[in-house]
Amino acid sequence: MWLIKDTPESKVKSTGTFKFDYTGLVIFIITMLALNVFITFGEDLGWTSVITIGLAVVTIIGAIVFIRVEKSKEVVLIDFSLFKNKPYSGATISNFLLNAVAGTLVVANTYVQVGRGFSEFQAGMLSLGYLVAVLAMIRVGEKILQKIGAKTPMVWGATITTVGVGIMGLTFLPDLAYTVAVFIGFSLFGLGLGIYATPSTDTSVSNAPSHKVGEAAGIYKMASSLGGAFGVAISATVFTSIGEVVSLETAATAGIIVNVIFGVLSILSIVFMVPRDAGKTAPEESPKQKENPTPKEPEPIH
Repeated sequence: MWLIKDTPESKVKSTGTFKFDYTGLVIFIITMLALNVFITFGEDLGWTSVITIGLAVVTIIGAIVFIRVEKSKEVVLIDFSLFKNKPYSGATISNFLLNAVAGTLVVANTYVQVGRGFSEFQAGMLSLGYLVAVLAMIRVGEKILQKIGAKTPMVWGATITTVGVGIMGLTFLPDLAYTVAVFIGFSLFGLGLGIYATPSTDTSVSNAPSHKVGEAAGIYKMASSLGGAFGVAISATVFTSIGEVVSLETAATAGIIVNVIFGVLSILSIVFMVPRDAGKTAPEESPKQKENPTPKEPEPIH
């Protein structure tokens, strides 16, 4: 509260009455819940059981109904027209995928405890570098954005995070070497996310219409939460499923590979959807240029 006390409120005047999209919210919650339960408990329930198949059907039908309902209403929970903007879509999709890499936290922490005999405290200490790096690099990402735009730090941030995650998948290493690898991996994880965060947020918000900035920011943030939830669910499912058949080392590696795939897809979404000049601002005119602007050439008369 103290940090934001002098920050001016930014809002756009709106016209007409506002009605919250309760219908869309209920459909969305049911759909996402069904999908998450399907991913998390599908193996326990049996992939061919009536409940599991029912959850899959609810997810598919819910998604179709949600999209149709949202496109038929004026005031909606998710405005899909925002995704017509390529930079916004690139930032939001990459944000979803990079947050899905959070599944690494579950797989790595579980593996070092069950497979390597670490205590909960020791496992937690291994991820300390993540916290320090991500907090330290937030402002660095902002400075890079101001100098060279958003795309480069987004690509590098996602790449560093993916490399860090990949290092934690080297489960064939002996205890000391793997402990060092996990600590370095977590540090790179945080380093990359710190570099990525501000440029990505700026790209999403700056490419939204002025009267939809709040909505765009809300969807972008929701992508973070959904990405993390599904990343954890999918990674944990892969880890536990494979761990029941083969060794924990192989299961942990497989779970980490899932997160590497999320990271690679995040990088690709940035490369192909975010323009090179995203986040760049035109240089300000000097006082002399403002006093003596360059005259425009007269347009030819046809």
